[in-house]
Amino acid sequence: MKIAVVGAGLSGLVVAEKLQSVGTVEVFDKSRGAGGRMSTRYAGDYEFDHGAQYFTARSDAFRAFLQPLIDDGTVREWPATIAEYEAGSLVSATSEHATPLWVGAPRMNSIGKALARRVSVSLDTPIASATRDSAGWSLRSAGDETFGPYELLIYATPAPQTLALASASPELMAYCDSRTMVGCFALMLGLSVALKVPWQAARVSGSPVSWLAINSSKPGRRESSAALVVHSANDWADEHIEDDPQAVEARLLEEASAIIGTDLGTAPHRQLHRWRYANALKREGNPYFLDLNAGLAACGDWCIRGRVEEAFTSASLLADELERQL
Repeated sequence: MKIAVVGAGLSGLVVAEKLQSVGTVEVFDKSRGAGGRMSTRYAGDYEFDHGAQYFTARSDAFRAFLQPLIDDGTVREWPATIAEYEAGSLVSATSEHATPLWVGAPRMNSIGKALARRVSVSLDTPIASATRDSAGWSLRSAGDETFGPYELLIYATPAPQTLALASASPELMAYCDSRTMVGCFALMLGLSVALKVPWQAARVSGSPVSWLAINSSKPGRRESSAALVVHSANDWADEHIEDDPQAVEARLLEEASAIIGTDLGTAPHRQLHRWRYANALKREGNPYFLDLNAGLAACGDWCIRGRVEEAFTSASLLADELERQL
């Protein structure tokens, strides 16, 4: 059986690896690297995990999946003190967490790289369309390459991107429409000196900024190259998603400087990234889409909630069901 997976984030890589037991699986992704939002941006000596910041593992299945990655050092615990700010004032800070905070090491994209080595992945290959005939699904890339046919097509891309390719399936379109995704801006600041704050990360409420993280404090990072990641609040990002990037950067820089009490405008490196589909609101119902008669499926964190563990859960449950039926 030939299977195509569109999307090489965690969901796509997990479902692809598990389904190698039932067929030949090919994964396609538009990006230069695997991992989706578990990604890292480089700028000279600076490194920024500008997407997912960390993750937790609450289920036995996810812990079992992570254990080999923990054993070989690809995943490590981040012993961070996390502060809480409300309306610009520090209200608490704690290093005690209900569950460990995990990160990829030496950078977040290490996880995607490790998983991609286990499957066949074509990067820099944005899929522009998918059509189905009696032979199965055929894919066409933005570069006009064609792939297929495939007996099974799995979308592991954010709901709006899946929706754009799902015109052949009203059922999948309705499933995508029932999920809500929200945006986020990531401001990456490479600093000349380390910040003097009593925390490694901070959650912020009542501000356009929602999160601050000293990326260089994570295990395996270059501590000598102080790197700060600033995430915007999702609702603020959605309101300003089409604004001039320089204006967005200036506002986030102003807010982050006020919160920390340090002028961050002197940072020798500044870069803004827009995540149009950064997070998914919690949703009840089926944690994946499957129409076996049409040879079509979809999975991702957006099927459940925008967390790393939910990306794994959606893909793993879909793969289990496909293994059972196929």
